[in-house]
Amino acid sequence: MEPRTRATPLTRQLESLYRRLLDAYGPQGWWPTPSRAGARGFTERGYHPGEYGGPRAPRERFEIIVGAILTQNTAWTNVEKALTRLREAGIFRPADVLAVPTSRLAGLIRASGYFNQKARKLKGVAALFSADRALAPRAAPTRDELLAQWGVGPETADSILLYAFRVPVFVVDAYTRRLIERVGLDVPTDHYDEIQQAFHGSLSPRHELYNEFHALIVAHAKVHCRAKPVCEGCPVSRCRYRDSHRGNGPRDSARA
Repeated sequence: MEPRTRATPLTRQLESLYRRLLDAYGPQGWWPTPSRAGARGFTERGYHPGEYGGPRAPRERFEIIVGAILTQNTAWTNVEKALTRLREAGIFRPADVLAVPTSRLAGLIRASGYFNQKARKLKGVAALFSADRALAPRAAPTRDELLAQWGVGPETADSILLYAFRVPVFVVDAYTRRLIERVGLDVPTDHYDEIQQAFHGSLSPRHELYNEFHALIVAHAKVHCRAKPVCEGCPVSRCRYRDSHRGNGPRDSARA
């Protein structure tokens, strides 16, 4: 793993954290593409561990874009149900989303929750990716274009850029903030852009690295670093939360 600039304490901490998570959980194969489930190189749920060259087709790219919208405030299992309904209805492209009535679109994605709002969001994003913009890797929208869409915030915009277009941008979510605070990294956690810039300034700007790191943080948050953490068996060697609950008191700094 090549640092973006000269090695800093934060670079070493993040590299150590990344290695520990990768050793513990292995490649995650994000972003899942349910339409490719079971195909060569894909798991039965559409994950593709160790493969970072996709998506290769516009239809798959748009599936990731739709999934990034639908996963807001819900579990991925619910998104899978909604994506299945969309495929069964023949809705694969931006033009398909624009053609279907909003009320029917909302019904198709009901499983993902907040379906009326998400139907409106999908309409806006589909308009951005309509005939005037090809869904090609080199035709990625700008971050500002995505953020200009109603209901698209930084996390969703960056997920689209990273996973659909392989743009090297680190995705920050609540799991990232929680892990930073518990491990004791010297990273401000009040603002999305500040957290993201800390990762960008410390790690090599490679989409493969940012892809895997974000996915590993999510995996770790689901297994160990939960809201009520499960510390037994945790692969992270030092943690403020764990140390304080052992009676040692929180540390001023900690290595991953």
